[in-house]
Amino acid sequence: MKPGGFKRSEQGFTLIEIVVVLAVLATLAAIAIPSVTGYIGQGRVRAWEGDQRTLTLAVNGWRGDVKKHPGNPWPTIGAKSTSDNISGTIGDPVDGNSDGDFMDASDNNTFIDIKALADEGYLTSEDALKSALVNASKLGTTSTNNPSGSYAWYIDSKGRVQSWYPADDTLGTPGAVDIDESEKGFQTDIYP
Repeated sequence: MKPGGFKRSEQGFTLIEIVVVLAVLATLAAIAIPSVTGYIGQGRVRAWEGDQRTLTLAVNGWRGDVKKHPGNPWPTIGAKSTSDNISGTIGDPVDGNSDGDFMDASDNNTFIDIKALADEGYLTSEDALKSALVNASKLGTTSTNNPSGSYAWYIDSKGRVQSWYPADDTLGTPGAVDIDESEKGFQTDIYP
């Protein structure tokens, strides 16, 4: 061996060997990445469905407890806010006067009162639903609902628990709240 030189077996990898290894790694990545992405998407759907089931059970428990709640009332903010003269207790939420909240006489505030359900033991805590988007300054559903997820949960006209994701709405801004059909239910790109 010459001074400072290398033996043939110590020269390292050839360009062909490096290209082959990179091709194998690229193939493995092409197989693995869609699988992982699919699991993440399934997890989002399952989390949303789990929150919907949890709320449905809590609402049904509330309405079925006739000793505490005679007359089968709905546990919505509108039903609880009689001092605000809010009309209607179920159906799509409506910002009747387009002022950016749901707390006026012309509004239909059907958002579920998560705090009331938790206080009476129908939910384990106010934070039991990570997907619940409730911000008093924006949705006008009172400062009692604490979770701050992505979805506003309400009770539709058929008495089903539904979600709304205010994708293109500027909540809290007059005239900007529009509950579009495309924003109802599970949204594929949103984590609860």
